[in-house]
Amino acid sequence: MLQNVTITLLINLIFMFSTGTFVSSCIYKAVGGKVVISVDDAKLQEDNELRWTHNKQRVYLKKGSQIKLNKLNVNKDGSLILENVQKDKSGEYKGIIYDAEGKLIKETVQQLCVLEPVPEPTVMVECVEKGVNLTCSAVNNDEVVVSWMKNGMKANATRAFLHVISSELKSGDNFSCTVSNKISKKSAKEVKPVCSDTDLHATIANEDKEKEMNSTSGNEKNKEKRFLFGLELWLMLVILTVGGFFLILFIICLVCVCRCYRRNKRKAKEEEEYRLTSLMPDHTNPPDEQYMQTTSERSSKSQRPLPPLPSPQGPPCVGPPEENNLASQRH
Repeated sequence: MLQNVTITLLINLIFMFSTGTFVSSCIYKAVGGKVVISVDDAKLQEDNELRWTHNKQRVYLKKGSQIKLNKLNVNKDGSLILENVQKDKSGEYKGIIYDAEGKLIKETVQQLCVLEPVPEPTVMVECVEKGVNLTCSAVNNDEVVVSWMKNGMKANATRAFLHVISSELKSGDNFSCTVSNKISKKSAKEVKPVCSDTDLHATIANEDKEKEMNSTSGNEKNKEKRFLFGLELWLMLVILTVGGFFLILFIICLVCVCRCYRRNKRKAKEEEEYRLTSLMPDHTNPPDEQYMQTTSERSSKSQRPLPPLPSPQGPPCVGPPEENNLASQRH
């Protein structure tokens, strides 16, 4: 049996070295991280052909200086670059380099495992008839490893559930659990399980520290009440009051300026209309008929007959009446 296993391993090693293929273990990365997968020590030449596949689907292809497919970023040396990786990027990545004649130069296969960081756990206590049950929360999949601590010493337990019998539980004993995966590790606060026939309480081992934290948080809340936008409350009120006063004053001045401007504009428009009206004859209001008749009568009365025009032969001779008669008869 052992000889068969040895022969199989030797055959696989010979096959890998003969084909230039190297299979590495899984590369564990956290969600949102950066991953660089290289083709080992191979040097990519300009006339080489480079292929990258993810779960047997081609994601990059370069032939010589021409890039045929570029779904993922690749460096000049042929390394594959993954930014802000998510869980869907997990899987098998395979890189192959050929020379200009199509001969295989290097081939590599690597597994990528993208994991979520573990959350902070808590220890839940349940009193039972023959002891106490402790449960470590935040265990959501099989990739999380659980370990227990009792009084600062590692306990022989690797499951999320721990049962402690009454004979092993002493007054003052404290317990804590730690959860971890390949990329993160977090521990819960210590608890002191105290069980009786009537009630159950779990007290925190560092009660003094918790009280200090509560008092500190209370002081911080009081400070938050005294401060507003990083300034003391009374100073902020003064600034807001003065600023409000100047804002109201500015608005009043702006309203006055606008009203004066409108008044001056309206006055200038009225003056312009008045000038145009005075220059144009008014046909809209005809003169009164009675006034026209009175005016015509006055003009007719004031007219007098004109004196007769002088004769063209000159003025008549002035003499005795008889001579005038004789002269007329002669004519």
